[in-house]
Amino acid sequence: MSKGQPQEGAEPTKAKEGAPPLLYVRQVVSSFGGGLMNPYVSVYAIQLGAGPSEMGWLRSLNNLFSNLQVPWGTVSDRVGRYVPFVVLGGVISALLWLPMLYATSPWQLILIVAAQAIANSMVAPAWAALLGRILPKSARGSGTANINAAASLGTISATLLSGVLVSGTSGTPSERYRVPLLLAAACGLAGSLVMLGLRERKMRGPERKVLDWKVLTGNRNFRLFVTISVVHQFFMSMAWPLFPITIVNTVKNNMLQVAYLSVISGSVSLLMQRYAGRVSDRAGRKPSLLVGRSGVVLYALIYAFSTSVYHLYVAELVIGVISVLGNVAAFAYLLDITEEEQRGASVAIYNTLTGFSTFLGSIVGGYLVGFFGILGLDPGASLQAAYMVSAAGRLGGGLLFAKVSEQYVYPSTMRKELVSIMAEDAKRTKYLVNRVEKLGEKAELDLWREMDRFGYIPDVDRRPSDKAPQKEDT
Repeated sequence: MSKGQPQEGAEPTKAKEGAPPLLYVRQVVSSFGGGLMNPYVSVYAIQLGAGPSEMGWLRSLNNLFSNLQVPWGTVSDRVGRYVPFVVLGGVISALLWLPMLYATSPWQLILIVAAQAIANSMVAPAWAALLGRILPKSARGSGTANINAAASLGTISATLLSGVLVSGTSGTPSERYRVPLLLAAACGLAGSLVMLGLRERKMRGPERKVLDWKVLTGNRNFRLFVTISVVHQFFMSMAWPLFPITIVNTVKNNMLQVAYLSVISGSVSLLMQRYAGRVSDRAGRKPSLLVGRSGVVLYALIYAFSTSVYHLYVAELVIGVISVLGNVAAFAYLLDITEEEQRGASVAIYNTLTGFSTFLGSIVGGYLVGFFGILGLDPGASLQAAYMVSAAGRLGGGLLFAKVSEQYVYPSTMRKELVSIMAEDAKRTKYLVNRVEKLGEKAELDLWREMDRFGYIPDVDRRPSDKAPQKEDT
């Protein structure tokens, strides 16, 4: 048996018809659980008394520990199976929602979030490697988009539900989040355990390569992509601790409005997934990377000058369109440039290095507000100045993705695909309108015929033509 071939009797994971339904079930249920609390963890910390520096540590430790994935990626590659790591990490992460019920200070919450991040670091490389084996190269963009859409569906509904629950509950912060935390734990457990039903082919462990860090020097495309991503993510993460401060202290959103923010961005992302996947697969990863990674500068700029919740709604609409292009293309490109036998560990290296970058970026962002305050700026101006530093870096880092090289020759361009998508949607809309009109005409004709049966003689001028409806357009 050659290297990398499944053992006899094992059922192949890869299928021509696409990803197994269990993957979608896992994404919907797990994302529903995460959506109940993830959008509110930062708000929860502020309600417990966290300031800019604590918010920086909250985001930075979460970024760091969730991306310390090299050991897990290497072990999962050596084992040759990824489902056990997805299940175990997901179960531990779900159970760690429960201690948050008893958090009474920002640092207690920060430590629990850090522990949860360590559990999530077990899941990420195994999940990426599993998708890399299941999704064919020609459909990685659309396949990733479909699975992300399933996740968005769970997140959107959960976030809205959680916002209603929290807004309608009084008491201490932990009391207000009790029901969402319990539901998040239950859904996380269910979404992880359902993966036990997936039959996964096992690669022959002894013959598999052991990854070392030389992959960064031996694979130019991987090295370049990681380097650019590290730079971009550093400036991206500088603004992450600042967003909750703007939401809670500057704009003074209530919890239901916080839910609306996530629902807006999630809904737009859900609608955009199909387009993002198609553009990535047909026009290439590079155009989407450029637009998606550099376009996030708008998000930081809008937040910097927001004075109303409606400004934040606009920001979520923008990020919902832009970020999905970059995220789908980045994940597909990472799968393109890594070898299957080392994909779990390669993805882990990528996430670990970007994790260190976001760890530093979030700390810098948190303390940058205080630094500008020392220079004499008032709190609002200090916050705006920190946003502007992040925005400049986001734009510059995003434009660096122009240096990456495509791995395949793609049959189209982004412009052609967007024009084609709009034309197809217009045609589909026209077809649906015509179908509704014909169904209405048929229903009206059937009504008059029934009235005739009961002896009702209608006005001839109002009576519809007795001509049978024409065949529907296809």
